[in-house]
Amino acid sequence: MKFCLTANTFVISDSHFGHKSALLKQPIRQKIAQQNGFTNFDACSVELWNAKVSQNDFVLHLGDLYFKQGWKYLKHLSGTKKLLVGNNDLKKYTRLKDFEDWSICKKIKLKIEDKKNILNKLKQKWGKDSLKDKLLNTIVIDLLGERIMFSHFPVMERKKNDVYGFTRDILDSIYKICDCSLNIHGHTHSRNTQNPFCINVSGENIGFAPLKICDVIAMKP
Repeated sequence: MKFCLTANTFVISDSHFGHKSALLKQPIRQKIAQQNGFTNFDACSVELWNAKVSQNDFVLHLGDLYFKQGWKYLKHLSGTKKLLVGNNDLKKYTRLKDFEDWSICKKIKLKIEDKKNILNKLKQKWGKDSLKDKLLNTIVIDLLGERIMFSHFPVMERKKNDVYGFTRDILDSIYKICDCSLNIHGHTHSRNTQNPFCINVSGENIGFAPLKICDVIAMKP
């Protein structure tokens, strides 16, 4: 089934299946597992996912999907799924080709009017080769009166000396040039940005169960 992005598509980020460090850095993961009667967080995460998502649903995952043996949980997740590649997916995402129900977004996708003109502006500003950066993975689309930028990294916010600073500068530029009104992102886990136009759908922030995009939009202050 071809992936379809609509207001009823589900979205989530930073599942980190099989990532032991995430359990240490984000204690809410074990807490949620215990509350749901699990000792294995990844098994709990699958259960929470499937309680919301049916086989006929579509899910956009905004990056940092799995580590090492965490890939074995992917076959148990309901829905037709697309991964927007995050920084921790770079050496792993090609394995998703083994799964018929997964596809991959690894470039700039503008599903809006005047996209050719926008891409030309980006090329003039940053250079054609810069737009081939492996982490310039974003989807921009108009839904429910919002122009939404889906990205792994949040826009207009980062720590000093961010190793992905240049990539994120370009993402910020895409957000501005496209005149987006909302950024739905991951990466920050349980920490939210101070920007009202950024909505964090990392698992920690949404209870590890995917949310429909229409419900995420309703979270905008």
